Amino acid sequence: MKILVTGATGFIGKNLVKYLLAEDHDIVCLVRRTSRTGFLEGSGAALVTGDITDAAEVDEVFRKVRPQAVFHCAAGIRDKSEAELCRVNAEGTRNICQACRRHDTGRLVYLSSVAVISGNPQVPLVDDLPYKATTAYGRTKIEAERIVMDFRKKGLHVAVIRPCMVYGEDEPHALNRLLNLARSRRIPIFDVPGMDSRLDLVYVGNVVRALLLALEKDAATEGTFMVTDMQTITLRGFLEILYDEMGVGYPPVVPAFLAKLLMIAPPLRKKADRFFKDRVYDVTRAVKLLGYSPLMSTEEGLRQTVRHWRHICPG
Repeated sequence: MKILVTGATGFIGKNLVKYLLAEDHDIVCLVRRTSRTGFLEGSGAALVTGDITDAAEVDEVFRKVRPQAVFHCAAGIRDKSEAELCRVNAEGTRNICQACRRHDTGRLVYLSSVAVISGNPQVPLVDDLPYKATTAYGRTKIEAERIVMDFRKKGLHVAVIRPCMVYGEDEPHALNRLLNLARSRRIPIFDVPGMDSRLDLVYVGNVVRALLLALEKDAATEGTFMVTDMQTITLRGFLEILYDEMGVGYPPVVPAFLAKLLMIAPPLRKKADRFFKDRVYDVTRAVKLLGYSPLMSTEEGLRQTVRHWRHICPG
């Protein structure tokens, strides 16, 4: 199958391309002129240059490539203003949807995020909750999903996958920073109930599995689908795995009385409220309608990821 992938130089997109190539699909990657494409240039995938925020460029790419399916993984995440995030995440998605519809693409698989509903207090979060975000990224992903849903009503065959926090080998963002802190034992473990907050994560290979099911299954073009590793751990358990695999020993536990004193300060209280909360997601729809099941458990995936990180970042 001829498949166009946006965001192929990103963490999830790169892993998706690797799998698609292994399955002998004809892969074309839409990349920016400033993208680092070293892996893709030696992978066997074709590269085409374009900017998803430029409707004319996107249309020209589709006219030349004529993809049978599209995985839209490109997105702005951080380090940009909300207006710029909106330009990339919302307007870029509109351009992809328009091109898919104009050129009769068989299916679009859109990579969304649980950030579009993460502001809801319900535990666990489910797919059909109202949109409610807590960050600029989440708000712009809401706008992008609304655009996708409008095009679905117009007849576009589009599936929407919402991963939670994604981790795995070579993850360049949050987990990479945490591992650097863990190596020097700079992530404290507090003796407070918040350390038992529940946490769902998703290994990048499991996200790829969900994306591929969204391409294959007819049921994927209705509703949305959250994906996790289906193994809820605690925040304490998460940190213990990191420290255990890092081999540096646990940091001293901050006793409850001292933790309470520290959290009186508004900045620390705000951080505590952000970190000490349940992040649990119901993936029943993905299991029942797509046949989703994770290939990697959270504990196995985290341990494998830390071991890989230690190998490439000795110190």
